[in-house]
Amino acid sequence: MDRLSLFDMYHSWWFLLLLVLFTVNLTCCTLDRFPKVLKVVRNPRTKLDENLEKTLSLADRWKRKGSLQDWASKYSEALSASFAKPKVTEEGGEVHLYAETGVASRFGVYVTHLSIIIIFIGAIVGNVLGFKGYVNIPEGESVSQVPVRGGNRMQDLGFTVQCNSFRVETYPSGQPKAYISDLSVIDGGREALRQTIVVNDPLRYKGIWFYQSSYGQAGGATARLSVSRTDGTPIGTLSLPPNEPMRIDGYGTIRGVNYDQNFQGIGPALEVVVEKPGQREASFWVLQGRPDLDRQRKDSLVFDFGGLNAKMYTGLQVAMDPGVNIVWLGCALMVVGIIMAFFLSHQRVWVRLSPAPDGRVEVVLAGSASRNRLAFDKKFEKIQSGVKAAGQ
Repeated sequence: MDRLSLFDMYHSWWFLLLLVLFTVNLTCCTLDRFPKVLKVVRNPRTKLDENLEKTLSLADRWKRKGSLQDWASKYSEALSASFAKPKVTEEGGEVHLYAETGVASRFGVYVTHLSIIIIFIGAIVGNVLGFKGYVNIPEGESVSQVPVRGGNRMQDLGFTVQCNSFRVETYPSGQPKAYISDLSVIDGGREALRQTIVVNDPLRYKGIWFYQSSYGQAGGATARLSVSRTDGTPIGTLSLPPNEPMRIDGYGTIRGVNYDQNFQGIGPALEVVVEKPGQREASFWVLQGRPDLDRQRKDSLVFDFGGLNAKMYTGLQVAMDPGVNIVWLGCALMVVGIIMAFFLSHQRVWVRLSPAPDGRVEVVLAGSASRNRLAFDKKFEKIQSGVKAAGQ
């Protein structure tokens, strides 16, 4: 399983090999077909001979009295106005007009192929030269290496990242609102960058991204508990480790056993257990900042919960992908290629003028489109009307 990297397939050797093979295959197919398309574009059939005419479904013919050159000039102007400026060729006593639009559509599929190859190259570059890992940094501590995903090696960052502080902002209901890490980048013995990051707002330095991923407690937390007499005379403040009893002279022992961030919708609270000499254990909740509620127990001492003293750690996802810009370039090129391939059409129109046996000029108009032929049929009708109306 480890040799095949089935749990990290996108960074496995065989997935990388598939990308390379697919890229080579697509490149070979493109190089095999591209010269034929390039020949069609560079050397179009500008003359409408009888063999070409038979292959075209859109064709019309008529005759006109007058000079062949005059009609050629008129139809050239009409074709320029209704379609595109034609190329004029004279051969064997005939005049041929040829006009085309949307030549770029012929290259759409190859632009798309090129974009896929570029995306794969970017993926290969990111796979080979990049890394992704996760690291936990306790408050006040720093790291200069990150365990990469899979845990088989450590990646040296080339600088140090320090967590100055971490905090969780909450809504009034107690639900988490934001996880906030204050980070510093130490490079060359000095603070090169300091930034507060939250989810979806990462820190970036020297091409390496640091994303807020998780958080937690770095070790056990202690609870602050203020103790006073019923008349308000303060006795002191206790720092209670989890579930460890502390003695209060003349009273008994007390220990904190549970913490609730939003007890009964009122706010943070600490559950404590009190054991007095000769009495059974008694447990109750002490709310933060509400000693008035604790007075209702009618005890000799009043407790006020002051919150937790907890050292937190921030969990960061660390990633470097030098191929990401190459991938974005490929994606942009793919959009261009798809537009060229599916929304453009190579449309061609031919006009042949030749002398007829009766002394008039025989005119043949024909057209074709590489795609979306229904739309071109309507367009051809307008071209046909415009050309026929010329000189009338």
